[in-house]
Amino acid sequence: MTTPTVTNGITATELYKLVSQPASNSTGDTTLEWPEGTISLDEANQTLIWELSDYGNLPITLSRSENEWIAMASIAAVDGVKNSAELNEVLLRQGIALPLASVGIVKIDGNDFYVAYGQLFGDSKLESICAELHATASAAMEVAELIQTHFV
Repeated sequence: MTTPTVTNGITATELYKLVSQPASNSTGDTTLEWPEGTISLDEANQTLIWELSDYGNLPITLSRSENEWIAMASIAAVDGVKNSAELNEVLLRQGIALPLASVGIVKIDGNDFYVAYGQLFGDSKLESICAELHATASAAMEVAELIQTHFV
């Protein structure tokens, strides 16, 4: 069975069904290489939650809103970074070096965290959604390595 390449506003629930059924992971002649790991669905929030084994068990979410998809991976608590002002400047200066992903600060459970994130149109092709997950995970790993090496 093949899946459509244009999602036409597919919901997170529908995407979960496509991704969690291996026979459905192809689009025409192309097989999508979704990140390896466990996946679950928070249907109420239209969010898929991965624990990516091929990225060191990195947790990443893919949320669907009315007009967009947002992939997001938490990297580190801001208060765990010894010089967050310097890190912020480094991240702003190298932002272009992190292709297809951005880094920001988001409040999670009342605490500020550095996150890698990417945004896509709600009707993006499955290939684009898949690529965004990989790009966001890769950016999160690069920033985590930078923090671990220079800011902890």
